[in-house]
Amino acid sequence: MGMNESIIKLQALLDGNCKIEKIYPQVFASDAETNIVTVELICPDGQTHKIRAYREDAQAVREFLRTRSEE
Repeated sequence: MGMNESIIKLQALLDGNCKIEKIYPQVFASDAETNIVTVELICPDGQTHKIRAYREDAQAVREFLRTRSEE
């Protein structure tokens, strides 16, 4: 599966030492089909970023976050 734009942005922010502040809906709460996922990150410079993914992208982002948390 190819990387979508949301994951590329997310990875870039995480590589810049930004931390995930909030994921909505909670990634681990449910594996129900999610049509939208929002990830809020806070960066060392104090900036916050919001990444929103829809449909297939949302599922890919959730999977990305799940596999990342298992590392």
